[in-house]
Amino acid sequence: MGNKPNGRHYFAEGITNRGYISLLPNMMSEWERTYVLMGGPGTGKSTLIKMIGLELLDRGHDVDFFRSAWDSDSMAGVLIRRYNWAILDQYEIAPLHWRVPGVIEHFIDFSKFCDQAKLRQKRPVILEVEAKINKGQQQISEILAEEFGERMREKKYSSAQNEGRPWLPKLHAADLFKDAKGPWTKAQDALRKIQKSAVQSYFLHGFHTEGWLNLAPYFLMDYDQIRFSGEEAYEAMEWVLKESESLGQVIDIVLHPLYPDEILGIVFSERNLVIWQGDPECLGDQGLGRPFSHDLKEALLTTQSFRDQLKKMYTETVDFDQVDGIRVDLINSILRDMT
Repeated sequence: MGNKPNGRHYFAEGITNRGYISLLPNMMSEWERTYVLMGGPGTGKSTLIKMIGLELLDRGHDVDFFRSAWDSDSMAGVLIRRYNWAILDQYEIAPLHWRVPGVIEHFIDFSKFCDQAKLRQKRPVILEVEAKINKGQQQISEILAEEFGERMREKKYSSAQNEGRPWLPKLHAADLFKDAKGPWTKAQDALRKIQKSAVQSYFLHGFHTEGWLNLAPYFLMDYDQIRFSGEEAYEAMEWVLKESESLGQVIDIVLHPLYPDEILGIVFSERNLVIWQGDPECLGDQGLGRPFSHDLKEALLTTQSFRDQLKKMYTETVDFDQVDGIRVDLINSILRDMT
């Protein structure tokens, strides 16, 4: 990988057997600045985010691209890793807990680039289509719960130590100084804090109308890979993660897109190493080989068609010359603040 700037694509949110899960709150605890783009779909937010991310990548910055969980072809945000600055499309992320105390926030409302008279005329239809989108998303969640509520593959081991202890809720739950008493105890806890790794998690698989969008092969292509297979793969992955948490380095965890308590991969960026279950290019190795049912495909297609319809209604009202102007102003502002 060397000094080549790195552009990573992944999902910070997912539609799982537990419903819609956002990993953004965990990520935001490390962020220092967030630019929040507000406004309806089709107003140019996702395109602007992608263009700014690519421009920063061309300028030598490492950039993470967040894909939308509901529309994997759209960008929900970007993260400039060196500075921990992010740009988010408010419409494409879960409408909860995306604000974090202490983060410097900049809000840009794209509705000011729209012809308000045209929007008022379209408002009844917009509300109707939005209701259909919400209904479609609810239907998708219900179908997933029915078809994938149970695991598509059974775990071959069962340990009382692991029961009821999914990785997702415990990733950032440590409070090392809670019970510390006296200087030596505090010193030991401080040392453990220094040694403890910075753990981040995300998804590399997302829903698409044609099936799973698998970002894993592209994300991992420059890494050395150790692949686990067989009945003990699950147990081995959890053991590796448990042992690795004390290494004092950045560890990225790739979660199963349907069962977020299951680990598909562990990425050690500083070591240029990834440990993975099976072949990243083979969905079957990750338990994702079952094709989507007719009902799920229909729900995805119908909901996507309503999303496209809503975007078109907003797009017809937008002055994209102004949107392009805000792109130039925003990238200049970001670059100026970096100096």
